[in-house]
Amino acid sequence: MQAGDDRDSVVFGRPVDFEFMSPSDWLDFHCEVYDVVADLDLDIMRIDPGAIRLEDGRSIGLLEVAQHCNLRPRADWKSMISSHLRTIGEHLDVAASFSMFDLRIRLVPDAPADADTFAKFGARAFADGIVQLLAVDVDNAVRCIAESEVEALGWDVEEAWRSAVMQTEMFEQPEELHQIDVGDASFLHLFGQRPYTASMIGVVDRLIESTAQIGEFGAIVSMPLRHSILVHPVEDNSARTALSALVPITRQLYKQGPGSVSPHLYWWQRGTLTLIPTVFDTDSIPPGIEVYLPNGLDDLIG
Repeated sequence: MQAGDDRDSVVFGRPVDFEFMSPSDWLDFHCEVYDVVADLDLDIMRIDPGAIRLEDGRSIGLLEVAQHCNLRPRADWKSMISSHLRTIGEHLDVAASFSMFDLRIRLVPDAPADADTFAKFGARAFADGIVQLLAVDVDNAVRCIAESEVEALGWDVEEAWRSAVMQTEMFEQPEELHQIDVGDASFLHLFGQRPYTASMIGVVDRLIESTAQIGEFGAIVSMPLRHSILVHPVEDNSARTALSALVPITRQLYKQGPGSVSPHLYWWQRGTLTLIPTVFDTDSIPPGIEVYLPNGLDDLIG
């Protein structure tokens, strides 16, 4: 495909996940992507709204670089996009050596548009709306590892997944823990510089044990970004206040990025995550929010 040809044929519809950009900014961003692809002469099939489809069926998502651009002056966008695509392109087929102990768990949104790519990598469900991938650090980037690559190395795939979980939970500790007061309730914010903090949600009780305890009723949690976990242990009716605050905060962090994982809240119970469905009515004035508590949680905080 010649990326510079027939530019007017590009579909410029703005995906929902990119609504943090105004329509005009989205158009500018997508045009810059189109120009950068032409400059770099990437081997692509097509450019879709929010993703570049490669000839081999894989795709390069553009959400994270769009979130970075949204925080920077317009004049910086082209160089940022170019740097992002160069980095990703350099590592798509890198055969750098790594051991099973280098494997980590990376969480990404379960976007339907990426289904083919997830299938090629052997991505697995993590929670409603989130999938997990095997990953390793490569220089200053994170490279996702396909299960086929693990098999080619002669490793057992299930053992590789177990190793990735273990290494992530042992070594990817968040650097900061803050308590955020929201009126008659509070929640904890865990933050890490590395992109695997959200991947540790399964052992969040261990991560916060010096500050708070998660009891028999579990906790309300969210992972809006790969670098962040928000958590409120369910103990009394203050959970309702905390939940009401966490819904818009989680959604806003997810929209702003970078490194978005999920805009949703979950009920954490002994490492298991149950989705707390939320519906936003952006057409009403003021905008409305409907939260549907799962069975069991509604009895505790309803």
